[in-house]
This record gives sequence, structure tokens and C-alpha cells, in this order.
Amino acid sequence: MSLIRSAILATALVASAGAASAAQRCGATTHTRFDETRAYFQNALGACRPDGYCSVVLALTPPDDQTAYAQQLRIARPSPGADYVVELVAVVPMNAGDGQPMSVSFGRRPIDLTGKVPVGDSANAFEITDAATVSAIVSGARRSNGMRWSYQSETGPAEAWFALGGVTRALTWIDCMGRR
Repeated sequence: MSLIRSAILATALVASAGAASAAQRCGATTHTRFDETRAYFQNALGACRPDGYCSVVLALTPPDDQTAYAQQLRIARPSPGADYVVELVAVVPMNAGDGQPMSVSFGRRPIDLTGKVPVGDSANAFEITDAATVSAIVSGARRSNGMRWSYQSETGPAEAWFALGGVTRALTWIDCMGRR
């Protein structure tokens, strides 16, 4: 067999093996990784664990290859039907202390997070649980193309821009998966 045919056959076998592990669930092609059922919606990742925790994650590429991501936005349902929780994580640049002042903006609609986001178990993760604030962020994420997160970093004011393509479909998907 020629080298070209061998390469084509190997590629076809790898592709068919990957396709065999994929499944359709709640209208999306899913894969299992790290014991999570996952689906991609443009730049948004939907992921559900066996314990019922489901989330939509957007991670920004770091300027170096030293970290997995620079900043992250996570909208989660800790259990099926539970209220959403929003988490923001700063890695590069790292937040300064509590990251205050802090806000998120959808276009010209800023949501002030100053004093509403205590530093949790991790010094750079901010979990937003205030129901009105979470509702405003989830609503903004569903109807906007982008979100700007502004926070105080170790080097001064910092901003992270999240493109929200796919978030609405990913939120719908995690809700469907939670009902299963």
C-alpha cells in the first residue's frame, strides 16, 4: 500500500473513531471528556457532570502559554432547576486583592459589581450569587454579542472582552441536559 493511501486510511479510521464516540443530546453533538458531557456552541462550551452540575464556559486565550486561560466567564446551574450562578476568573492579568472596582457591561449597559463579589476559596475567582445581578448578567449574555469585564489588576485597571456567540444556545442546552 502506498504511503498516501496509508495516510488516508489512518485519517479515516481516526475520524470514524471520533465520530463513534459522539452522540446527539438536546439538539447538540456531544462528547465526553473529564467525566463531563460536553457540547460546543461557537466559542461557548456547555458541560454537564453526572452529579447534575451544568455550566457554560467562555475562556480567553492568554498572551503566553504559561496558563490555560487568561480570564474566564462561567454561567452555571449547580443542580437541575437551581438558580444560575455566575463566576468570573482572572489569571492574566491577576486581580489585585478583591479586584474592586469591578463591573460588567453589555454595550452601554454597565452592571456595577463593586461590593457584590466576595473573593471565594480562590483568590482570583469571583462568584456572583445576588439574584438580581445574576439575572441581569444572564439576560445580557443572552441578548448581546459581547460582554466587557472591568476589574482592578495587579498592574492597574484591566478589561476582558468576551464574545458571546453561542451562549444562548449553550444555556438552552444545559437547561435541557439538566431536565434529563
